Amino acid sequence: MGKHPQDGAAATPEAMPRSAAGALSATAAEALAATAAGTLSGAAPGVAETADAAALSPEEWQFASTQRAGLYGWFARLYAQEVSQQMFESHFADGGFAPFAGLAELGLGAEVQRLDEAIAALRAEQLPRLELAADFAQLFLLDGKTSALPYASAYEGKDTASPLFGAAEARMRDFLAARALAIQADFREPADHLAVPLALMAELAGKNAAAGDIPAAAAAQAGFIHAGLVDWLPRFVERCQQARPRFDVYPAQAALLLGFVRADAAFLEDVSGGAGAAAD
Repeated sequence: MGKHPQDGAAATPEAMPRSAAGALSATAAEALAATAAGTLSGAAPGVAETADAAALSPEEWQFASTQRAGLYGWFARLYAQEVSQQMFESHFADGGFAPFAGLAELGLGAEVQRLDEAIAALRAEQLPRLELAADFAQLFLLDGKTSALPYASAYEGKDTASPLFGAAEARMRDFLAARALAIQADFREPADHLAVPLALMAELAGKNAAAGDIPAAAAAQAGFIHAGLVDWLPRFVERCQQARPRFDVYPAQAALLLGFVRADAAFLEDVSGGAGAAAD
């Protein structure tokens, strides 16, 4: 994401991803709340058990925020557009998707293994990147009856026939405008496209890494996760599983994303003292 128009900078999921080869570790919310500088770089046993979620030091919060920003950025990039040849060669060709490997230690081992196995099956194909592009199109670019549309407004109703450009899209535009943010012109999607809230979370995590009031920063981020992702993401993930593309990469990725978002929301609520769920 970026600042609104005067200086020409603007928001785009493609611009946000940072290298996220560093891994999150330990278990669920407790892991993220643990002494980040220690646990993320191989702390001595016991650190995760003794860390106080409500008393993260500025250094611990900054380190965890940087890691979280990178992960949200990568997820945003993977939903914003199909995987480029360059990205495929650098991140998919020689094994599992490296930026997400550390999430196995966040209680998401099964989801990470599933994604790695899906990528391994894809790599066995003669033209793996083109196969992945075909699955991207099938899942995210077709009609809502046979695909998994990546728009929050598609899941607001009681069925998958909910109209696009609905209230969810308007809410996201209002949210961006209130914070002087905009979607970059070359990202031609509505504001409630999944890549947008993910890119915004990358922006918020990075921007708030040096926040003086850590509980308030955590509460604001948790509030956005609940307002912009938690309410509809499970239904999107379910649709990814039902759509059955040729390869399991995107359904597996969706399941991993949901696990990460839920763990991150729990972490932020812990750090904020429980204020996050009610925050804007």
